Amino acid sequence: MPVSLFRFGLTDIGSMKSLLVLPFAIMLAACAVQAPDPERLRTDEIALVHSTVADPVRAAQLLALIDERDRLVAETRAMLAQYRREMQAVNADYDASRDVVIEMIDYYNRERARKQLAFIELITKMKRTTSADEWSAIADFQLENYNPRKLIYRPLEAG
Repeated sequence: MPVSLFRFGLTDIGSMKSLLVLPFAIMLAACAVQAPDPERLRTDEIALVHSTVADPVRAAQLLALIDERDRLVAETRAMLAQYRREMQAVNADYDASRDVVIEMIDYYNRERARKQLAFIELITKMKRTTSADEWSAIADFQLENYNPRKLIYRPLEAG
């Protein structure tokens, strides 16, 4: 039995049209979202560090740590892409044993934990290089611009 829009309090044609157009408007807005430009983010972050950290020596140290962060992110991304490719291959192999799968998962979990510890150490160094106010401004920028929920990831083939 079809659902009547009148049951939902929509009594005029304009309200019904609005309800029917809404999903298309949401899809169009979602398609308009683009991944941030990494070069622009990098330039903005460098400018923020120079404008926020008053001491040029500490600013240079922080920028070196940010370079290290970027290297660590690239390594972690490559590790994850490799893991996904390996898991796809094992999944496609009908004869792959349970032990092989467990070994792969254990290895990945150890490497992931190692990378997480490296990130924690790096963030600790960044905090030690800045004052509380400086760190607050930089951390806000990083959370806003490098939030995984906002980034659109490249396909697996891109690495």
